[in-house]
Amino acid sequence: MENLVSLKYLDSYEYEKVRKSVQELFADLHIEQIIKPKMKVLIKVCLPYSSAPDQAITTHPAIVRGVVDVLSEFGAKCILADSPYDKYTTSHMEKVYINTGMLEVANFTKCKLNYNLKTTTIDLPNGVETKSLTLLDIVNDVDIIINLAKVKIDKRLGYLGATSNLYGLVPAEMKTLILNRLDTLKDYYNYLIDIVSALSDKLVLNIADAVVALEAGESQRMLSCLSISKNVFSLDAVMLDILGLNLNESIVKVASDRGLVDVDNPYSIEEGESVEQYRVENFAVYDYKLTQPINKNRFKQRQYFNSCQQRPVIDANKCKGCTICSEICPTNAIMMKYDKSGELYAEIDYKKCIFCNRCHTGCPYSIVELKTPMGYKKLTKSISKYNKEKQS
Repeated sequence: MENLVSLKYLDSYEYEKVRKSVQELFADLHIEQIIKPKMKVLIKVCLPYSSAPDQAITTHPAIVRGVVDVLSEFGAKCILADSPYDKYTTSHMEKVYINTGMLEVANFTKCKLNYNLKTTTIDLPNGVETKSLTLLDIVNDVDIIINLAKVKIDKRLGYLGATSNLYGLVPAEMKTLILNRLDTLKDYYNYLIDIVSALSDKLVLNIADAVVALEAGESQRMLSCLSISKNVFSLDAVMLDILGLNLNESIVKVASDRGLVDVDNPYSIEEGESVEQYRVENFAVYDYKLTQPINKNRFKQRQYFNSCQQRPVIDANKCKGCTICSEICPTNAIMMKYDKSGELYAEIDYKKCIFCNRCHTGCPYSIVELKTPMGYKKLTKSISKYNKEKQS
């Protein structure tokens, strides 16, 4: 039952059709057994940018409204949340909620929109890519999380679906920094899986909006599919199959290697239909526009990033050895060491550093300074020179 994926054919975002499909999907997985009256439910929508619903970048508001309405029938109290890539401020979130149609959903359903801008740090001793995660604080204020994703193809990351939608729980200012410090696509997959592991007690349901999906080049494609599963990797496996992508080159394989799903049998289909029959006759596409596989050299940007990124620097001779910076570092990038005279000092491992600058703001002695590498200065001079030449 945990790996069961139920799919419904949905050829438009007409609200009554959406609501009926959501009701049927919830019934397939017996969601009424999970939801309790007055339970606080975080609906993790996909709002990476302040985009209009017809651009197929964000979760469509009709899907969100349908999910909220059905959950409200069970007595749940819903709150919508995400963190866009650019900014995470009250004024910007107001703009995002308006442009993506989420404010309208809130007005119709009386659900809440998240304006809690605080973050929380979750220790993850068994994490593969990170031992500590900084996520939106709203995850601490709810009983369960429902992951409501949008199916897309990204030019850098390839397939984006249910698992990648959870990356939206990482605060805006940290998202690009984390991506830039990762060497390979596998590292990114492991980071996503670490997030799933951290939320395993609360993440109870995953839904993928692929009624209209986004192909490579940001062209839209009608897939007419709304799908649901309790297992986030099983849901992605179904969508990858529909798009004709190889599971052995996907996040499903990485999750399988970590014992979280069986890549050879990642899901089953509701109502006993065979996977091939269900896939071919209803949803499968053979000309979906995809990006080329992302190899290590295309994904890796650390060399450029490290030459240009402003970073915290600790002068070992001035460090008081108080350990505060090491304790507040979200990625355990700061180690405490002893110098030749036996004095304790802090040292930063820039391979782990995500340049969040918490050590800089948290140091009680103002020892941690922010410095700009020579590479950045050279880059800005080159850009300035180019602009002057272009103007002349």
